[in-house]
Amino acid sequence: MSKLTFSNSDISDLLKIAEAAAYEVGNYLLKMRGQAKIEQQKSSRDDLLDIDLLAEKIILNRLHTETPDIGTLSEEAGHEGRQEAYWLIDPLDGSANFQHRNPTFGVALAFVVDKTTVGAVIYLPTNGEMFTAVQNQGAYVNGTRIHTSKTSILEDAIIHIGDIMKEGKPEITNQRLQDISKLFTQARRIRMIGSAATDLAYLACGRADILVNHAKKPWDREAGKLLVLEAGGNTTNYQRQDEEFLFVYSNGFIHPTAENLFASRY
Repeated sequence: MSKLTFSNSDISDLLKIAEAAAYEVGNYLLKMRGQAKIEQQKSSRDDLLDIDLLAEKIILNRLHTETPDIGTLSEEAGHEGRQEAYWLIDPLDGSANFQHRNPTFGVALAFVVDKTTVGAVIYLPTNGEMFTAVQNQGAYVNGTRIHTSKTSILEDAIIHIGDIMKEGKPEITNQRLQDISKLFTQARRIRMIGSAATDLAYLACGRADILVNHAKKPWDREAGKLLVLEAGGNTTNYQRQDEEFLFVYSNGFIHPTAENLFASRY
């Protein structure tokens, strides 16, 4: 296979296809709320829904048809096609919320070239908000440029935390509680909303100041990470000897303070 190269214009054109796919799936998800069935349990507190699989199929069919030379890596179907240039897909981020008719869920797609995320789309169907970013070209929501907040003091910060209970293992949950314990006494407010895509989109547009997340799967973080970076934010990741990861995302202004909270634990 010949090497693929992409200009910023090429990436922008490809993102239009990704946006259309995300919009199509988003409309499908809105129609199917309250109708999901559990296909299997991935862990004691993480269910695979039939809607996860059907939403993934809609996106894959569209991307394989409209971008046949680009591979795909999705949460359930795995890797197909090219591995040096591929779509990274989370068709339903926030499945537990969706299953319980909670409106906080999203669709996330990233475009990865030579192991670097160069394009991102996150669609929040219940908000009608389409977040997009191209590397070195800024971040946008519904076509309007967005920026992270300017909060620089932890006592003023709204901090989102990822779902620390997803694996369903008490020892992991307790370890993660210890990771974030300092935040509860120092931050202005703490939020756990149950959708990493939404967390990162909100951070990118200034609705949150910090996100602390343990989710290490690329489909959980790559699209949102690019949004945050292109909106002016920053990120640091930590790894302990037990293979536990922690990711800290921020508006940039408050990042040194956020890093100091976790440096001693990792």
